[in-house]
Amino acid sequence: MNIKEKCLIHNEFKFDEIIALEKMCEHMEQLTSYLYMRTQISIFGKDKQEVILTDKDSGNFKGVHNESSDLDRRTIPIYLGINNKIGIATIEGKRIISDSYLEDLMHFYAGNSHSYLPANDLVPDGFLFISSAGEIICTNYIANSILARLGFKDLSFNELVVALGSSRSDMDKYINQPALLALNLSIKQFDILLIVNPLFAERKLVGVMLILSDRSSVKRIDKELMEKHTVIKEIHHRVKNNLQTITSLLRLQMRRTNSKVVEKILNQSINRILSIALIHEALSKQNFEVVNIKQTSYNILQTVLSNMVDPNQNITGEISGTEVFLPATVASNVSLCVTELIQNALEHAFISRSEGNIRVAVGREEDEVFITVEDNGIGISSSKVQNGGQLGTQIVDNIIRRKLKGEFSLERYRYGTKACIRFPSSYHGEVEK
Repeated sequence: MNIKEKCLIHNEFKFDEIIALEKMCEHMEQLTSYLYMRTQISIFGKDKQEVILTDKDSGNFKGVHNESSDLDRRTIPIYLGINNKIGIATIEGKRIISDSYLEDLMHFYAGNSHSYLPANDLVPDGFLFISSAGEIICTNYIANSILARLGFKDLSFNELVVALGSSRSDMDKYINQPALLALNLSIKQFDILLIVNPLFAERKLVGVMLILSDRSSVKRIDKELMEKHTVIKEIHHRVKNNLQTITSLLRLQMRRTNSKVVEKILNQSINRILSIALIHEALSKQNFEVVNIKQTSYNILQTVLSNMVDPNQNITGEISGTEVFLPATVASNVSLCVTELIQNALEHAFISRSEGNIRVAVGREEDEVFITVEDNGIGISSSKVQNGGQLGTQIVDNIIRRKLKGEFSLERYRYGTKACIRFPSSYHGEVEK
C-alpha cells in the first residue's frame, strides 16, 4: 500500500497534505542514505494509533562510522500547517560522522543545474540549506529560479521568511524546537509547497533544509486527474447497479421455476454476482483503489446467510481478525472465493441440523494473507478432502493457485470443517484491530 492510500484510509487527508507527506517521506529517506542510520515517519490514524508511512534503514551509507554503540534516537513532531500536528518522525543518527558530511549532502542536492529529481513528481524541487546561525549557506538552481519568479531573489533568511508570509519568531518555533513542517502557500499566481526539514548530526541540530516545490502546473494536472477519478467512481457505481439489476432478473427467473436444483444454482449465481457488486460499491464510495477485505467478507457473509438459510434454521455467522486492504482486482477474486466457501458450508455442513455457526477469520502471517472459513457442522468426508471437495471448493482452488499464486486447504474435524486460503501479501497493507 502506498503513502497516499495509507493517508486516505487512516486519516482522510486532503490532496495537498498528502503531497506534502509524500515529499517529506521521500526526502527523509534520501537523508537516511547520507546522514542517518534509520528514519521512520508515522501519522496519527482516526483511532489515534500511529500508522507508519515509511521506515528506512540506511544499510551502507556514506561518510558515517558504523559503531552500533553510537546510535542516537530522536523523535520530532510533524506539522501540516501551523499548529496542526499530524504525526511524528523518528531519527536514529550517529555521534561520529565524517568532517565532510554537510558538504557531501549539499553537493548531492545542489551540485548540478538540475539537482535532485523527486521520484514521483513532474518537476524538480528547490533546496536552501540554512545554518544553525540562521544564514543561507547554499541553494540549488531550482530554488534560485523559484525565488526569482516570486521576486524574492537575494533575500536573507529573515527577509525570505517574512516574504513567504511568516515571521522569524514563528519559524524559530519549528527550528529551535525541531519539527518537520509543511506549508502550502499561494503567492501571486504561484502555488508553493514549503517544507522545513531539520538536520541533525552528532546529537546536535546543525541546520535546516528548506524544500521549495512549485505546485502551480502540477495542481492543474491534479485537478484533471481528480475529475477523471470522479468519473471512475461513477463507473463503479453504475457497474454495481447493473450487477444488482442482473441479480433481480435472476430472482424473477428463480421464482418461476419448480426445480429445486435450478433454484439452487440460480441462488448461488446471485451470491457470486453480489460479492462482485460489493467490491464496486466500496470503490464507488472512496478515493482509493483498495478494498478492506475483512469488511467485504463480513458483507458477503451477511448476504449469503440472508439468501440461503432456511427460515426454520438458526445459522449464525461471525468474523474476526485483521483489517486487510487489497487492490480491487485481487479483492474481486478473493470475494468470489469467500462466497464459494460460505455457500459450501451452508449447503453441506448443516444437513438435518437446525442450528449452526460459520466463522470467518481474516489476517496476515509473515508475508502471507490468510482467510479461513470454519463451520461447526457435520464435517467433510475424508474422501472429499482428498479429492478437493465440491465444485465450489475446486473453483476456489483454481482461483487461489492460478490467479493469486497462493494455496488452498481443507481440514476435517470431528465437529466441523475448516477451509483456508493463503496468498502472498506483497501487494497489500493491513492494520491491527
